Amino acid sequence: MQLTSNYNITQLFVSRDITIMVDNQTLIIHLPSVREIYRDKHWGLSYNLWTRGTEFFPFLQDMHFETDTYSTSYKVMQLLCFSLGAYQQFRTIYDYLLESLNYIFGQITLDTNRQTFIAQEINITEEIWEYVLSIIKLSYGEKVTLPPTFTSEEAKRFYLAQKNNEEKIRRLKSQRDNDNEGLMKMFLVIIYAFPSISIDWLWNQTLAQIQWLQKYAAGAMSYEVNAQAYAAGNVKKGKKLDFFIK
Repeated sequence: MQLTSNYNITQLFVSRDITIMVDNQTLIIHLPSVREIYRDKHWGLSYNLWTRGTEFFPFLQDMHFETDTYSTSYKVMQLLCFSLGAYQQFRTIYDYLLESLNYIFGQITLDTNRQTFIAQEINITEEIWEYVLSIIKLSYGEKVTLPPTFTSEEAKRFYLAQKNNEEKIRRLKSQRDNDNEGLMKMFLVIIYAFPSISIDWLWNQTLAQIQWLQKYAAGAMSYEVNAQAYAAGNVKKGKKLDFFIK
């Protein structure tokens, strides 16, 4: 299976609709903005479910579920949608998950016979979902690499197992950001550097775009300080002032 997409920062500024080519078929996914992530509570729960897997449900072991069997994001979704979703205590999580999937794919259909997901007449296999999830993570500002395509089932299993181990290590090393004002500080830096941009406009972009703008906002501010020093003659002789966009 060959998977490619048109995802990049430039594309995000044009549209948050991303086109994925699945062999000769087209799959379009829609990515959430910062405003939607903060406003719609289903996003936080769904993203935790996708990135933390069964760690999100520590009580599954008490229910005699073999958590190693559900070690990937896709398998956790299968467990929730085709088994646990029937129970009242999991109904809210089930509803939120479907709400997020319907947002991403436009409409998702659950195939209970094969225990798989159908979107835009495409069977969303685990390989396709991992590719979609990588794009979602990129839009959330995470540094990830889009997964490769595989020539054999063995190569695919090896990659997924390795990726699962790396994800566990990443989660162990990561620390929660307790700065609740962090996003607004990023907004202010961007607006200070680029006054024509508004906070309202920034809320409608993805986190990846915000991080990209912050990077160049910091460069613009540094350039302005150095430009003033250069104009005042306070720069060492022979030193060239480099523009912040390279």
